[in-house]
Amino acid sequence: MTDLEVRVSPIEGGWRVQSAGIADLMFLSGARAEEKARSLAACLARCGADVLLVICDRASRVVGTRRYFAMA
Repeated sequence: MTDLEVRVSPIEGGWRVQSAGIADLMFLSGARAEEKARSLAACLARCGADVLLVICDRASRVVGTRRYFAMA
């Protein structure tokens, strides 16, 4: 099974958290976007999905990843 991806990326004026099947979330703060993305990834893992969290910087370069393994 393929991992679900939760991605934090820059947008004009803020940050976006994206994941398949979930409406994009928008934040003014990158820290707040990362916090919400971690929470979302953990929730998806508790629901039985393997999740890859991807964090991008302001230049859209990947600066971090973390895996959350399914718990159910």
